[in-house]
Amino acid sequence: MSLNEETLETKTDKTIEKIQTSNLKQLKNTLDNIFDISADLIEHPLQLKTNTNILLYYFEGLTDGVALKTNVVIPLLQEVNEDSQIFNSNIIATHTKIVYTWNEIKEGLLEGQCVLFMEKEKRSLLINTKGWAERAIQEPISEVTIKGSHDGFIENATKNIGLIRRYIPSTELKIKKLTIGERATSLVYLIYLDDVANADVVQEIETRICKIKTDAVLSIGELSNYTKDQNWTPFPQAYLSERPDAISNHILDGKVAVLMDRSPGAMVVPMNLIGFFQTPDDYNIHWLIASFFRLLRFAGFIIAIFLPAFYIAIVSFHFEIIPIDLYTSIATSRVKVPFSPCYEVT
Repeated sequence: MSLNEETLETKTDKTIEKIQTSNLKQLKNTLDNIFDISADLIEHPLQLKTNTNILLYYFEGLTDGVALKTNVVIPLLQEVNEDSQIFNSNIIATHTKIVYTWNEIKEGLLEGQCVLFMEKEKRSLLINTKGWAERAIQEPISEVTIKGSHDGFIENATKNIGLIRRYIPSTELKIKKLTIGERATSLVYLIYLDDVANADVVQEIETRICKIKTDAVLSIGELSNYTKDQNWTPFPQAYLSERPDAISNHILDGKVAVLMDRSPGAMVVPMNLIGFFQTPDDYNIHWLIASFFRLLRFAGFIIAIFLPAFYIAIVSFHFEIIPIDLYTSIATSRVKVPFSPCYEVT
C-alpha cells in the first residue's frame, strides 16, 4: 500500500470512528487531520465560569457570526454555572444535537453548524448556526408574468418549500427528503399531494434519484438529465421553472415537484409535450382566451416544423403544384442566390 493510500485510509477511519478521547489537544489534532489545509475553519477557544475549557469550531463562510455570538458564545460565558448544563439544558438559544462520532461532526461542520468540544467529555455538541450570503426572493428574469405573482425560487430549498406551502396550505402536501452525491452531497426534496399524485409515479421518481451514483449533482437541470427516460430524444421530459405559482399548479394537477438545495428552480415530472405550451399567465385569464393562446402556440410550433420542409419540397422538386406565375417570381428572386433552398433554409 502506498503512502497516499495509507493517509487516505487513516483519514477515512477517523471520520467514522467514535470520539475516543476527552483531551482537547488530541481532539484538535484529529479535527485538523480530517480538515487538512482548511484556512476557513475557525477555532474559537473559551473558558467557562467553572474554569472548564471548551473549543468551538465552524466554517467562516457557512456560519452566521451574529447568531454565533448572540445564541452561543454569550450564553456559554454568562449563564453556565455547571458543566453538565451544556449538554443537559437549553442554555444555548438554538437547536443543538449531541453527537459521538467524527462522521457526524464532519457532516455538521460542512452543513454550516458549529461544533463544541469540552474537556473531560467524549462527545460533542452540534449547534445550528447556519448562515451565508443569499439573494432575496425576487421575480425570475426568464419567466416574467403580467398578472401573476412576482416571487421566485432562490438557492435556499427551505425557503422554496415555504413558498410552495403558502400556495398549498394542505396537510396532504407531502415532502420527502433525499440525499445524492458521493463526494459533495446535495439535498433533494420530492413534493406532491398524497391524495392526488400517483403513488407509483412518486415511487419511480424516488427510485431513480436514489440510484444516481456520481460525485456531485450541482443543479436541478443536471438532476433532470439523470432521471429522464431517453437520453437521445430532443424533446424535454421534465418541466423546469423558478416560479412557485407555476410549480404549485402542477402539484395540484397531480404531478411531482423536485426541489434541490443550492439550485434556484424546480423540476416537475411527469410532463407531456402539450404541457410545454402553457404559461403561468394562462391561469390568470379567461379559459377561452387561454385556450386560444395555447392553440396559437401549437399552430406556430407546427408551422415552424413543417413550413421549411414544405417550401424546399415545392421549390426544388414539386414546383408544378403552384401557379406558374408564382413559380416564375420565386425562380427570378433566386437567380442570384448562390445556395440551394435546403442550405438556405438550414
